[in-house]
Amino acid sequence: MKYRFIWGMVIGFALFPAIFALADGADLFARKCESCHKIEGQAAPVNPADKAGIVWVKYFKRGRHPVDLGKDLNDEELKSVVQYLREHAADSDRPAMAAIPN
Repeated sequence: MKYRFIWGMVIGFALFPAIFALADGADLFARKCESCHKIEGQAAPVNPADKAGIVWVKYFKRGRHPVDLGKDLNDEELKSVVQYLREHAADSDRPAMAAIPN
């Protein structure tokens, strides 16, 4: 019984950063991306399920975003947003639609 608890704690701590990385990506997307990507915003509304995961990765890797994201997101934040988009893309196990504000 004691060993199960210890192994459970070890596994829990190992997964802890991965869980928060996805939450951070969703939060960053909501805070820093949706201001432009909203209905009648400066850019078209965007949802993670709009594209396949690899398309999101290639889009940002190739620098296709028309606005320089470096002023709003550092490298780690951008990775988190791309991870969020990839994890909830059309071809993922859990595609998602972002809550686009009016």
